[in-house]
Amino acid sequence: MTSSECLEYDIATVKIAFPKGRMCCQFCPLLETYARNQCRRTGEYIADTRGRGYWCPLEEGNNGKIDISDAES
Repeated sequence: MTSSECLEYDIATVKIAFPKGRMCCQFCPLLETYARNQCRRTGEYIADTRGRGYWCPLEEGNNGKIDISDAES
């Protein structure tokens, strides 16, 4: 094994707040809009930002509700 090999990874999660009922690419900070709409997470090109990409890994949390004090932490 060389020093450049990585055999284990840590998984990190990030909280992203969306307007209620509007969890879509249009409001996602991971959407890159320079030349084309592209997801920075999956690399997928997004044709319609009113929905979510096929490979979108986002999962609804807190039963679709968020507490403002929780979002600030």
